[in-house]
Amino acid sequence: MTVRIVTDSGADIPKQLANDLGIVVVPLTVTFGDESYKDGVELSSDDFYERLIHGEIMPTTSQPSVGDFVETYKKIQPPSNQILSIHVSSKLSGTLNSATQAGVQENLGESIQLIDSMNASMGLGFSVIAAAEAVKEGASLDEAASV
Repeated sequence: MTVRIVTDSGADIPKQLANDLGIVVVPLTVTFGDESYKDGVELSSDDFYERLIHGEIMPTTSQPSVGDFVETYKKIQPPSNQILSIHVSSKLSGTLNSATQAGVQENLGESIQLIDSMNASMGLGFSVIAAAEAVKEGASLDEAASV
């Protein structure tokens, strides 16, 4: 079985590194006033920081929807794949809750493990990278989850 790693854009993993390690990143939504963008898709890191430094409106974020995770899990979970889904701290975001609901809705059962990283930004990112590297070296779902 192949283990696939899923995280959210709160991990701040550079796109190229995520691609190289096969990490699937589900974007958070970043909102400046009445303008909303999918993080890393419609709004680059450079654009985000430019607006943060020079703009007058402080951004807010919102979690991906259950539907965003359902769509992601459907794309990567053919019968032979397992999913390790590692997310931003549940104390900071409802992202893990959305991912959990999607796993239940898709009846993924034991083929998915969801982890509350209890971190944000690169604290989360380093955990995701370590799990992806372990998977690349042949780790099972349980082994990657315990990295």
